[in-house]
This record gives sequence, C-alpha cells and structure tokens, in this order.
Amino acid sequence: MTRFTVTVVGDRERCPVLLANGNLTASGTLDDGRHFATYDDPFPKPSYLFALVAGPLAAIEDHFTTASGRTVKLQIFVEARNRGRCAHAMNSLKNAMRWDEETFGLECDLDEYKIVAVDDFNMGAMENKGLNVFNSRYVLADPETATDADFQGVEGVIGHEYFHNWTGNRVTCRDWFQLSLKEGLTVFRDRSSPPTWAHGR
Repeated sequence: MTRFTVTVVGDRERCPVLLANGNLTASGTLDDGRHFATYDDPFPKPSYLFALVAGPLAAIEDHFTTASGRTVKLQIFVEARNRGRCAHAMNSLKNAMRWDEETFGLECDLDEYKIVAVDDFNMGAMENKGLNVFNSRYVLADPETATDADFQGVEGVIGHEYFHNWTGNRVTCRDWFQLSLKEGLTVFRDRSSPPTWAHGR
C-alpha cells in the first residue's frame, strides 16, 4: 500500500473532465493550451484501487455534512445525455453515508467523493478509492423508464461500493486469498442497510 499524488493532463476540448482518486489540490491551464488537475489521496491504498478518468462528461453535484461537521463534496459524472437520471443515485449515496455513520461510526474520510458511470464499463461497478466507476445501469434511474427493481438495484450497488471505502479500501486484503472476506463483509454491510428507495421516489 502506498500514497498516490497524481497529475492528469489532457486536451481541454477532448477531455474537459480530468479525475483521479482523492482530493483535488490544483488545476489550471498549461502554456500549450492543455489543462491539468492534481489529486492527492491522503490514505495509502493498493494499486488495484487506483483510478483515472478523462473525457467529455457531465456532472451533478451535492454535498454531505458528516457527524463531525465536515462538508464532503459529492459528484456523479455521466455522459451528458444521462445527466437528468442521477438524482436517485445521489440520494442513495447520501443515505449510505448517513447509515454508515449512524450504524458503525464510520465517516467519509475524504473532502470529495466521486462516482463515474458510463455505458461501456465492462463490470457492474468498482470501489476505486473515492472515485467509484460504474456501468450506468447501476446509477441511472427515473420513474419514466425504471422499475422498482431498478431503483432498488441502484441503491444496493451504490451502497455496496461506498461501504467498501472502509471494508476493502482502508482495511484491505493481505492477498487475493482474502477476497471473500473483503467482499463478504461488505455484502453483509450492504444487506444490513435498510432500503430507502421507495421513500425517495
């Protein structure tokens, strides 16, 4: 496990959004017209939790106030056509953060928490530290197109990946033979969390 500080550089038109794990500490424009963003992840992590995203994405933003009074910036990045279908996912994230505090005393340990969802991600979702990456089917839901099961599925997967922040990310595997412990404990946590999706519709 090691700490990561990452500077992402990209063409401003092709890659207007530049993301990596952790907190944004610097951003700006370079002399050649490209732009950059620097992220510092304050906690050591194994390399499989590293993530970097760059591209033309749209975002919705909100915030969460922790039990200790810190404000955590929340962002969900999606392809522009999907921006209007993220409200349920954002509510699900805030519900998961609140439940983890109230049940286990575990606060979000970052100043910002980001989710990226794209149609062609080849897994369901991944708990990259502070920058979760999802297939959009587990983030997008609105009453016009989604079933009750879809709403419940989004809340479940959002919660599961957030709960990994402590059970899997901060406390992680010694080796891959412990994968079942990491996943099993997080599944226990997400299944223990009461569903709130029906009240949010």
